[in-house]
Amino acid sequence: MRFEAFPTREELEEHARLVPEIEPSAVLAMLRISQAAEIIRSSINDVLTKQYHLSQGKLRVMIVLHQNPEGIAPSQLAAKTGVTRATITTMVKRMVRDGLATVVIDQEDKRGKKVSLTARGRQFMDQVLPGHYLRISTLMNRLSEDEQAELIRLLTKLSQP
Repeated sequence: MRFEAFPTREELEEHARLVPEIEPSAVLAMLRISQAAEIIRSSINDVLTKQYHLSQGKLRVMIVLHQNPEGIAPSQLAAKTGVTRATITTMVKRMVRDGLATVVIDQEDKRGKKVSLTARGRQFMDQVLPGHYLRISTLMNRLSEDEQAELIRLLTKLSQP
């Protein structure tokens, strides 16, 4: 998937004449970053969706659950995955229905709950994660380790408030 609707440098320079703060090279760089992110996300998500019927959001939730075998409060799960509590509630209900997760009363805080993967959910993740991480590694191996470190540094700098 390639975007063909990029503005030209000339078009951006025309806009910059009206709004001098517009930097054509910055706009083109960001559009290229967005295009690359969409292509990468699509190539990875296609396998997850087609082979495992797994969305990126559900994968994030299941990874956090996989990392917390003792269980985790739904509010913490929402915070760690960047989704609302309502979304977590819906996702967890579906995962419980599908036998991938369980919800129990938190033994330390009797008012709270903890979500954890079932044996079936853990087995599913043990099946999904190696291939998922291999696809990511294969993609990232196009860059040297130094280039990967620089990319991480630049993306971190770019995404800070």
